[in-house]
Amino acid sequence: MRLLKSLSLVLALVCLCHPAMAQIYPNRSVRLVVPFPAGGPTDIVARLVADQLAKTWGQAVVVDNRSGASGMIGAEFAAKSAADGHTILMGTLVTNVMAHLLFSKVPFAQDAFAPVTLLTTTSNMLLANASIPVATLPELIAYAKANPGKVSYSSAGVGLSGHLGMVLFASAAGLDLLHVPFRGSAPATQAFQAEQVNLTLELVPSAVAAVQKVGVKPLAVAAAARVRQFPNVPTFVELGYKDVQAYTWNGLMVPAGTPREVIDTIQRGANAALNAPAVRDRINNLGIDSIGGTPEEFAELIRRERERWGPVIKRADIRTD
Repeated sequence: MRLLKSLSLVLALVCLCHPAMAQIYPNRSVRLVVPFPAGGPTDIVARLVADQLAKTWGQAVVVDNRSGASGMIGAEFAAKSAADGHTILMGTLVTNVMAHLLFSKVPFAQDAFAPVTLLTTTSNMLLANASIPVATLPELIAYAKANPGKVSYSSAGVGLSGHLGMVLFASAAGLDLLHVPFRGSAPATQAFQAEQVNLTLELVPSAVAAVQKVGVKPLAVAAAARVRQFPNVPTFVELGYKDVQAYTWNGLMVPAGTPREVIDTIQRGANAALNAPAVRDRINNLGIDSIGGTPEEFAELIRRERERWGPVIKRADIRTD
């Protein structure tokens, strides 16, 4: 009896010292912060994954759209939340890499989040419209060299993947192109379709719709491999520009200090969600690639992205403030 009482006391002390062991995660509803408006690709992926996580965990997973300031408003909110896994950030290339490279003041530290898992990547594609007499990338390069500073392209904003991909291309091909930035992808796409600019580097989901317009020509994919929606469109790599790769990504992150066992639970749930046929097919049909993986693999991707884009931004002297 005395031995049983001693064992009970030890177990009680262990649970008091390690409260995470005394509770099963998640023990209440989970908030998934999406730092961009509802309806976009990031939001769609977040809601598909959230629905699957809710089914797996038996707890509500609520998508909370907190947009603004290139995603920094939502990220700041998530960074200041309790590090217990009940607030998860839908991390993005823009918010979690580019912000610290482009802005002098960011309201959260570079190491404010622990990576959980990469969810998706989305490639960009170079499009030309009828305002310019080219149908292939070599023709565009020849035309742009003959008309320096006169060939224009739209982007969803300074420092976004569509802009930086074109900076890479112009540098690699020795071109002088005119950048026309907009506040968001919708006005950038509208300007391109109205032929107010000649080119745009669109994410594949938007490119699918854009190519249906008369006169819009896909020239090259800014990725390592061709995309299933445009199997006949070559990559920049195939055409001799191996460094012209510009894509965006989404992945789950939690506030730094979140227990590893909680991170692993979220990671397993998210990877299972990506492998659910309904989720995988919906994502892939949008022109987005579902990925998955470990926290370590995601952390390595983020490190590589910082090292890759930092010098590009510095050389081009790109700033947003």
